Amino acid sequence: MGFFDKLKKITTNLFTTYTEADEAFFEELEETLILSDFGMEIAVETVEKLREKVRKEKLSSQEEVRAALREIIVDTLNVGTTEVNVSTSPCVFLFIGVNGVGKTTSIGKM
Repeated sequence: MGFFDKLKKITTNLFTTYTEADEAFFEELEETLILSDFGMEIAVETVEKLREKVRKEKLSSQEEVRAALREIIVDTLNVGTTEVNVSTSPCVFLFIGVNGVGKTTSIGKM
């Protein structure tokens, strides 16, 4: 199961469990993101951004909160240009990630 599949499955369960964005929801969301291999620092930052957005924009429905979470995650994953400069010699690539995310498969395909 890939990162996005795992994240979708776990957050879907989270949104069916909680009906409002209260403190228990945010704590569970943080734990969910960490268990989805999101990374501790990014998970905490994402939850804080969501907490602030919910408070500031007075989001109440599950769909509004889910859309806000989706927007924050997309912004986090947007790292700018994805161009690779292979004009240097030697050209070195570093592949990092937790077990089972497809590093070896990706390298084999390259």
